[in-house]
Amino acid sequence: MQRYFAEINSNIVTLSQGDYFHLTKVMRASINDHIEVVDQHHKVYLCIISGVNPLIIEVQEEILKHSELDKEVTLLFGLAKNDKIEFVLQKATELGVKRIVLFQGQRSVVKYTDSDFNRKLDRFNSIIKEASEQCHREYLPEVIYRKSIKEIEDDLLADINLFAYELEAGSTSSLNIELDKKYRKIAVIIGPEGGFSKEEADLLVARKFVPVSLGRRILRCETAAVYALSVIANKIENE
Repeated sequence: MQRYFAEINSNIVTLSQGDYFHLTKVMRASINDHIEVVDQHHKVYLCIISGVNPLIIEVQEEILKHSELDKEVTLLFGLAKNDKIEFVLQKATELGVKRIVLFQGQRSVVKYTDSDFNRKLDRFNSIIKEASEQCHREYLPEVIYRKSIKEIEDDLLADINLFAYELEAGSTSSLNIELDKKYRKIAVIIGPEGGFSKEEADLLVARKFVPVSLGRRILRCETAAVYALSVIANKIENE
C-alpha cells in the first residue's frame, strides 16, 4: 500500500503538491482506494479516498505496527561523487538511520561549500522521502553537512561511535564486540573514496571512536556504508 508523509487536521489529510500529483496522476487514485499516511507527529494512519475532484482523504484508523529501529543510528559519510552520495542516502534510509551527516574528508575528491550543499538539499531530501515511503518508515532521516571531521559536534555522536578503518581490515570481531555492548544511540563513520588520512584517524581515536574492521576486503565507500548499517540493523532487530 502506498505511503505518504502529510499533515492531518480534523481527520482530513493535506498532501503536498508533489504527492497530490503522484496520487492522482501517477497512481490514478479512485474513490474508496486506501493509502497510509504518516502525520506531523510520526503517527501512521490508514486513510480512504472519499473524493477525487476535489481530492478528499479521510482518516479511518491508526496503524499501531511500527517499522523504526529500537535504537538511534547515525551515519557519518565522507563526501564522494554525487551518484554515490545519492545511493547511500537512499540505502541508509531503507536501513533505518535517524540522521546522515555528510562531511568533507581530507581525501574527498568532491568538494562542497555550504551553498553547494544547500543547492543539493532539496534533491537529497526528495531521495530520503521517496525511500522512507517505499520502505514504510515513520520518520524522515535528517541530512546535514559539516566541512570537516573537526566540525562534527559532540551532540551528533552517540553512546558508541564506530570508525570503519581500512587499516583494520581482517576479522570483524572488533565490530561484533562493540555491537554486543549496551547502548541507546550508535554512530558509524565511513571515509570518502580515498579513505581517512592519518591526521583524521588520530583525531577520531582521540574523540573516542573505536576502529573496527568490516572484513578482509577493502570496500568501496558506498559498499562500506551499506554493509555497516546492515550489520547494525540486523543486530538491533534481533535483540
